[in-house]
This record gives sequence, C-alpha cells and structure tokens, in this order.
Amino acid sequence: MQVAINTDLDQELEKVSKLLKGLEEVKEKAQLIQFVSIKEFCEMTNWSEKTVQELYNRPDFPSTDFGKEKKAEVHAIINYFSVPRRK
Repeated sequence: MQVAINTDLDQELEKVSKLLKGLEEVKEKAQLIQFVSIKEFCEMTNWSEKTVQELYNRPDFPSTDFGKEKKAEVHAIINYFSVPRRK
C-alpha cells in the first residue's frame, strides 16, 4: 500500500509562521490585561481592607465579580483615579 502526500512544504511552513506570529500578538495583548483583587490592592496602597472593599463596591468603580472575588483591571483603576472625585 502506497500513500501519496501532495503538500507544498513552503506553504505549510508559511502557515505555521503566521500562526506563531498571531500567538505572539495574543500573548503581548494578554500581558497588558491584569486584574487586581481587593487584597492585592490593599498591599499596593497600604489601605485597609474595609476601605478597599467599600471602593470596589461603589457603582462608579470599575470592578467586576470573578466568582466570589471582586477584581478590577489595572488600566481601569488608573483611569478611575485620573478623575478628581469628591464625596
């Protein structure tokens, strides 16, 4: 029994190269997105956990629920604090 394979190796290598480039782009973008939990935010700011929980529970604060834990994206936090807010 003989099996003939008619493939152009150069084309297949080009496809693999494109896929690898796409994978690298996805990895770079994924590194830009980082979420911060309440505990991590407390450690970064030295604020109390109660204060940070109140902040994360504010309707205008950009946090979201991940299961039972609230998290906020780093760039959203930076944008939030770039605008002055008063009580």
